[in-house]
Amino acid sequence: MLLLLYMAPLQANTLRLAYLEIKSVEVATDDGHHYEAMWKQPANIVMGDALLLKFSAGVTLSKKAAPLLLNGSLINYFTLVTKDGLVNQRLTIANLSNSDAEVIVKYSDESHTASIRLTPSTPSYVFQKEPSYLQTIQSYTLFGIQHILEGYDHLLFVLCLLLIASSLKKLLWAITGFTVAHSLTLILSALGWVSIPIAPVEAIIALSIVFLAVEIAKRNKLSLSYRYPVAVSSSFGLLHGFGFASVLLELGLPQNDKLLALGFFNVGVEIGQLIFIGGVLAVLWCIKYAVKRRWFQYKDYRLVGSYMIGSTASMWMIERIMQF
Repeated sequence: MLLLLYMAPLQANTLRLAYLEIKSVEVATDDGHHYEAMWKQPANIVMGDALLLKFSAGVTLSKKAAPLLLNGSLINYFTLVTKDGLVNQRLTIANLSNSDAEVIVKYSDESHTASIRLTPSTPSYVFQKEPSYLQTIQSYTLFGIQHILEGYDHLLFVLCLLLIASSLKKLLWAITGFTVAHSLTLILSALGWVSIPIAPVEAIIALSIVFLAVEIAKRNKLSLSYRYPVAVSSSFGLLHGFGFASVLLELGLPQNDKLLALGFFNVGVEIGQLIFIGGVLAVLWCIKYAVKRRWFQYKDYRLVGSYMIGSTASMWMIERIMQF
């Protein structure tokens, strides 16, 4: 019961992300440029605080379809019409500054694709002909940091590596192996060179966490996981890379700066991973210090952690298998 209560906020946080996709379409009319748009926002936002799209006066919304309610999200489809295109037109997300939600805007036309992140502190965006290198670096680095810090399955896997590694050398090798492995499959998948169904991958990622949690609970120092954690981190890291790539493919890569965006998304993932590792190491040091000073007697925090991690990952695995 306690586990279910602790899982609830994790699930709630994933519902506070809205998504706007705008695609240019070729329409032979005299009224201007046409764009197909899809607007998805969390259905659990209070009606009075619902996120609203507001465009500049030169943009007209037409051909609105009836809204759909799907998987906890309210989805609207409509058409945008503007005489001279969306360049230099302003988009504002009303009520965003009063919420804890964020909006990903994916915009694509014949020449380029761009993804923009709007937050409560920056609820507006002026469409540009092509984003600058600095904007691409900033946006995709932040995307990477945000994704890893909200990717609880990836973080739990890294936490398991921290609990298994018995020395600083083994920890550095394990984290390096995980980084190299997931970077490799992230690049291959994001560039379209390798493609596999994401649903089984997500289930196996949860299973990998269960596997490591069992290893922590058993504490068999002769097992492969304890002797060579880099072998386990590298093997499962390949699967985690496909998980990262699925998010990046949903965001989209700018046509002219694919490698730049891909590289800095990966940089953001590594920055977020280092932030998490630093925080966990600080907590573990505090626990060891408290035990040393005899502030409390229970020393086997790894066993408690393994059961919490394994139970959480088991729930994720069952949920993801049921979604096949």
